[in-house]
Amino acid sequence: MEDLDPAGLASRLGLRRGDRVIAVNGHAIHDVLDYGFYIREARVSLDILDKATGEIRRFELKKDEDDDLGIRFSEATFDGLRRCQNRCLFCFVDQMPPGMRPSLYAKDDDYRHSFWHGNFITLTNLSEAAFERLLSLRLSPLYISVQATDGETRQRLLGHRRAGEIMDRLRRLAEARIQLHTQIVCCPGLNDGAVLDKSLADLASLGYALASVAVVPVGLTKHREGLFPLRPFAPDEAEAVLRQVGAWRERALAERGESVFFAADEFYLLAGLPFPPAEVYEDYGQLENGVGLCRLFWEDWEEAARQSQEKRDPTGERTFIVTGQSGQRFLDRLLNDALPPWAAKGRDSDIRLIGVTNRFFGTTVTVAGLLTGRDVIEALRGLDNPPQQGERVLLPSVMFRAEGDVTLDDYTADGIAEALGGVRTEVIDAEGGALFAALFPGEKQRGSR
Repeated sequence: MEDLDPAGLASRLGLRRGDRVIAVNGHAIHDVLDYGFYIREARVSLDILDKATGEIRRFELKKDEDDDLGIRFSEATFDGLRRCQNRCLFCFVDQMPPGMRPSLYAKDDDYRHSFWHGNFITLTNLSEAAFERLLSLRLSPLYISVQATDGETRQRLLGHRRAGEIMDRLRRLAEARIQLHTQIVCCPGLNDGAVLDKSLADLASLGYALASVAVVPVGLTKHREGLFPLRPFAPDEAEAVLRQVGAWRERALAERGESVFFAADEFYLLAGLPFPPAEVYEDYGQLENGVGLCRLFWEDWEEAARQSQEKRDPTGERTFIVTGQSGQRFLDRLLNDALPPWAAKGRDSDIRLIGVTNRFFGTTVTVAGLLTGRDVIEALRGLDNPPQQGERVLLPSVMFRAEGDVTLDDYTADGIAEALGGVRTEVIDAEGGALFAALFPGEKQRGSR
């Protein structure tokens, strides 16, 4: 227990901070889900491990069924994080270089965190008893990494003997009325083409239990020594995936009035095709998978431009926008096609769009969220006319991790500024309005710090 409400039932019983709940009504407690489920009784028996004495004490109490005990826990799980036991051919963690922060190598496959945080799980690492518990708890929604519904293909992709059971388990979850958000990490030559068609058809058969399907391209780094040979999608292959996903989306719209099937933005950038209109993405439920980020950014930018009354003439002050190579392709479209007329004349004189090549992970990694401070510094230093002291450099917030606002290689925004000779760095949230406000400072500065 991290803390107790001084006026709560637990405090009145004599429980203290640091004591541990072992069982409720004779049921072992593994996490706050167990705890919350079993205390919803009028008569409650608590087995408590006393921190001071090391003894287990039992408490009996009567209460209203909806009464809470006033206990706050430091961790949501009491038995640790359930780790992934798969050996996926495409696992990004296996492609990480050595010597980074330990948290970056963690592989979780814990259905509790799928429910709490939207983490994707594979369902392969659950015993039948654990799966029955999941069904009984009716946690909804859940986020499932499917990759392929063909059993043999999925076993090969995940490297787990039980991987082929996926449709049986998905059907059982659907029968329990659990909503399912799913993803398919698509690897060219392995689970695209006919395999992808089968996967999309099988998922569609789950009916209204299927909340969404996101098809995303495999992410590959240069650190793949000894791993299965994989390659990125070519533009024509990306276009083929978009046709497949689009056909199933049209079918879902006709049958359900919902899109359901989505392709990651990266496929549109690879194929050089426009993004679907905003209404296709509905509630943008798969943003964390890179689905709809560009469209949402564009809509937010255009809204900021519509509301703007600023008529700024070019000032001669250069602003450098840092992003990944995928972001450069997108932002180049945005700055060419969606600048308001009064701002367009400042495009070439004021704004420098820098798509940083990822040397740390390799050139196949093109997203801004995996840029390192060192790569940004080297890219800006290598320009024919690099930023000078006092000039503005806009850095995407997705470069920085919450723990200390540092990049993957432990640079802060101030550290990047210092390494570049005293430029003015600003961290900009991944919102179109935030970038618009940063580029045109007459607007309220939203999202920068």
